[in-house]
Amino acid sequence: MDGPDAIVLEHWIYGATPEKGYCTKAESLGLNGPLYMRYLENHFTPVRVEKTANGTTVIDARMIHPAPANDEVLLSVLERGTADEYNRPTIQNHTVVLPASQLRAGRLSLADAEAAVITFDRKYPKAAGRVDPLTVGARTPENLAESPAAGLRRLITRAAVDTLASRLLGGENGRTLLLCRGSTHQYRNELLYRLVELFASGPELPPFTAISDAPTLSAMNHFRLAISARGVRADGTWTLLDASLDRAALPPIRGRPAVYSRIAEAFA
Repeated sequence: MDGPDAIVLEHWIYGATPEKGYCTKAESLGLNGPLYMRYLENHFTPVRVEKTANGTTVIDARMIHPAPANDEVLLSVLERGTADEYNRPTIQNHTVVLPASQLRAGRLSLADAEAAVITFDRKYPKAAGRVDPLTVGARTPENLAESPAAGLRRLITRAAVDTLASRLLGGENGRTLLLCRGSTHQYRNELLYRLVELFASGPELPPFTAISDAPTLSAMNHFRLAISARGVRADGTWTLLDASLDRAALPPIRGRPAVYSRIAEAFA
């Protein structure tokens, strides 16, 4: 896909390689790997052991990491990789580098980028070495991505989003575990995207680290937001928030009315 409305995205794939174990399997031609991979150091695949050991367990999670030095966002698609040389189940992390300005402008969505990643993985399941970058068609002014708030009401209550906003705005060290009881991985992935895009659409709260599944205990503190279908062990720095909350648990942060106005519009 070429042309003025095409957005070129660098990316890399981390997973199991025969005779080498877990490492970077492939990366695009223009990627400066060390500049970005440091953000995921020690938690490229923060998936719990019970999911990695059982090859029939579905692994389908998403991670968000800001790369603030370049005003970019890293989106990691966590899925099953190909079996290793001993036919053991593996995990794969396919990370794509997104320009934050295009996300804020609505010319690119996290779902657009995910679709490009998945298409590449299905077409090249054994990609290795240097690969081509991904190309995504930019949304035009007549066809901008839908509002990040669209559809939130079927995923989470307004009271829960208001509470989450207060928690995130209250300090950069605030961590929240969002409990979505009985949810599917598709539900949690979509909720992650919509929350990150909603908050990032204004200047009050820059992109933050987040994951749409319960990470390993050692990786918990790499994230400000974790979305889980069930309770997860965490230390006292974490706030537990239920997606079905019917009354805000924290008061609004003063001086940030625009954030709460956008949330109100989502549920109007």
